[in-house]
Amino acid sequence: MRLEKVRLLGLGAVGAPIAVALEGICDFAILLDEGRIRRYEEEGRTVNGVRHDFAIDRTDTPADLVIIACKNNDLAEALDTLAPHVGEETAIMSLLNGIESEEVLASRFGWGHIIHSFITGLSSVREGGRIDCFSPGGGIVVFNERDGGRSGRIDAIAQLFDRAGIRYEIPEDIIHEMWWKFAFNVCINTLSAIMDLDYSQMNGNADFQRLVRMMAREIAPVARAEGVAFTASDEEKFFRILAQLDGNGRTSMLQDIDAGRETENRFLAQSLTALARRHGIATPCCDFAAAMVEARSHARKAE
Repeated sequence: MRLEKVRLLGLGAVGAPIAVALEGICDFAILLDEGRIRRYEEEGRTVNGVRHDFAIDRTDTPADLVIIACKNNDLAEALDTLAPHVGEETAIMSLLNGIESEEVLASRFGWGHIIHSFITGLSSVREGGRIDCFSPGGGIVVFNERDGGRSGRIDAIAQLFDRAGIRYEIPEDIIHEMWWKFAFNVCINTLSAIMDLDYSQMNGNADFQRLVRMMAREIAPVARAEGVAFTASDEEKFFRILAQLDGNGRTSMLQDIDAGRETENRFLAQSLTALARRHGIATPCCDFAAAMVEARSHARKAE
């Protein structure tokens, strides 16, 4: 099995480095709704100082693989743009933050299309049409089938990524790994947005690490209630990953705050606290942090 027709929806800090890697090694194009096409054609994308004018798929024909890299806030609207490109055999990978996008996509297209996935180890900053990616290979894409079985399409994606030079991991327990990334974002993105910290200011900061641990230890029982074992080693992995990120980088949530955009707070800390309430678990630190993000976001929009 070989994947040739690959489409990408979302050309920001996550999607643009992937587009650069895939361009030229397969039948690659981006998916845009009509409202975004003219703006994209005018500004293009400049990635690490090089302008790229990626092909736009204006057809209604299915792809072999669609990679979703937009914001959670844009996913519901993006489903109609995506729909013509999903055929019977199309695989869909969502690199969105949080643990909800797969369910949203499956409710429209069916679970059989979904490859569980996320991206980690990515330090990338977007300002308008300019993206500066500080991570070699554009981060690490982590993916597998939900049941952990390495199917033919998983091997085909791995072969595609090998050709493109995209780093990846294929864990046996993808659900656990997705929860790890979710917990990482709930802690790191949320606190960075509140405190206005880039990666260099988080690394080696003992008080920041203390705050992360306070939140992580509230997340662990929620994960267990959802059938996921979140351990102390998962918590320690937060700091190992942080240490690998370029100090010039800023989390996506902090970039949203800086730009006056709506954050993904409702898909991260607010999503976690809603799950906690459902299970009768107290999460006072996470509740407070979620409220602080909303307060700072509203204050910035009012400036």
